[in-house]
Amino acid sequence: MTDKELYKLCCECGAKTRMWSRKFAELLPEVEKRKLWKKHKMYSIYEFAKKLAGLNESTVDEILRTYKKVEDKPKLKAQIVKHGWGKVRAAVRIDEKEETLVKIVETLPKKAIEELARERKNVTCKNSPGWEFQSVTFKLDRDTQFKLKKYQQRLEKERKQPVPLGEVLKTLLNQLEEPEKKTRKSPGTTGRNISAAKKRETDNNGKCTFPGCNKPHTCYHHPDRYAETQNHDRVVALCDEHHQLAHAGLIENEDDPPEKWRLCETPQPNSIDLKYQEHMKRAQAP
Repeated sequence: MTDKELYKLCCECGAKTRMWSRKFAELLPEVEKRKLWKKHKMYSIYEFAKKLAGLNESTVDEILRTYKKVEDKPKLKAQIVKHGWGKVRAAVRIDEKEETLVKIVETLPKKAIEELARERKNVTCKNSPGWEFQSVTFKLDRDTQFKLKKYQQRLEKERKQPVPLGEVLKTLLNQLEEPEKKTRKSPGTTGRNISAAKKRETDNNGKCTFPGCNKPHTCYHHPDRYAETQNHDRVVALCDEHHQLAHAGLIENEDDPPEKWRLCETPQPNSIDLKYQEHMKRAQAP
């Protein structure tokens, strides 16, 4: 058996294991209702689930709670066998119509759904902590003050938003540390790779830029979608969960600066987002 054949067999076995685990979970509410374990001389449903499927007590409790919450939502209940009770458990925490919840379960990975549920629940979430500066006082001559102010105005014109003086100084220091190499390129194109200078500019102290999120960022998101613009003029550092939410069409105001971003009620993915979702499904398939 080659490595490729072995890997394929592992994927097939893993997929079947997940499928049968979900089917077993689907039976547990009826087992609980009938007290079936008593007929087989078992102490509780926990012993029943552990002996037959290797499930621990907390997992059994979560499965039963999840099924109880979707008793009046047959379409969402049907997603448990297809996508797993974990994703449905996260989705039922979101105050949405059943059809919308089904679409969320079908589209987003579990962690992204959990993040969406937290965002919806935490309605009093504070704004993004922003730049963490320390107060520094020093004197500048008038000529230096004028040049610094002029450069600040230039940055604000480029970014189309206010730029604090601390960020102006940081940008200057970054350029001094590693000047960006200017290369001639066709108008509107910059290549697939994001420059190191652009990444530093977008880094946000290593954190996700979405308001209220303190997770480390793992990717650089294009609010204007690179497939359309072919440039990196607008790039935002996001964690995996908020990146998934963005491509699910759940950020209602991506045209605004990131500090103003909010989650919308209904997913509104564009054509590029739909292609991204299909790509992710194929990448995660066994």
